[in-house]
Parts: sequence; structure tokens; C-alpha cells
Amino acid sequence: MSLSKLIEDKLKELEEISVTSGGEAYDSKYAFADEEDENDNAEKAGYKKVKESKFKKLASASFLNEISYKEYKKNPELNSKQKVNKSIKEVASKLYKIERIINQNIKLKTEEGIDNKQYWKSTRKNLYKISERMMRIGEKLRKF
Repeated sequence: MSLSKLIEDKLKELEEISVTSGGEAYDSKYAFADEEDENDNAEKAGYKKVKESKFKKLASASFLNEISYKEYKKNPELNSKQKVNKSIKEVASKLYKIERIINQNIKLKTEEGIDNKQYWKSTRKNLYKISERMMRIGEKLRKF
């Protein structure tokens, strides 16, 4: 049998395979419900709606993500003073997380005896760029 014939037979065989394991039905009769019916169907199936996770709240609270300055400025939910104060709080939170990552990796590097010469070339380049960026941010903060 030629290779092309074998491939053709295998492709036909794959086309005939069902994704539902031999034609069995899905376990949930509400598996493909519309979004509007989602909550009703979840309750019918015996599930409870849970509170929005803290992570999801924080992610949505990050109002600076992916919006232009024009949209940010026109946002009527907060006045300018509130926007500035909330932004500073958000920056402080993110810097805390960054500092924590750095501290953990300094500790790991020290414990494992990792030398700067063992960094990948791209890592050294990234560290240099981050350092420059932090200096520019520091200057902007002083002006602020």
C-alpha cells in the first residue's frame, strides 16, 4: 500500500470518529445553553451561583488596562481626583507584587548559587531594559 493511500485511509477514518466517544450524549442537558439562560439552567442542574472571585474583581478594577487616555479622561464613573488617587494605589499594589517577585528570585539565586554569568543573553538584556525603565519611571514620579 502506498503512503498516500495509507494517509487517505487514515484521514477518512478520522473523519468518521465522533467527538462524543462513539455517539454518547453529553452529561449535561444544559451544556449548550444561551448566555441568558445560563444562570437559570445552572440552578436547574443543581448548581449555585458563586460570588465573583477576588482576582476577577481586581482585574476589572484595573481601569487603566487597555484604554486610551481620551477614554480614561472621559470616564464619568470617577472624578479626576479619584482617578489619580486610584491610579497611585494601583501602581503601589503592582510595585509590591514586582518587588515580591524580585525578592523571591534573589533569594532563589543566592540559595542555588546562580552566578550572573549563568543568565541567558536575553535575560541580561531584559534586566538592563527594566533597570533603564525603572529609572525613567522614578524621574516621572519625582516630577509628579
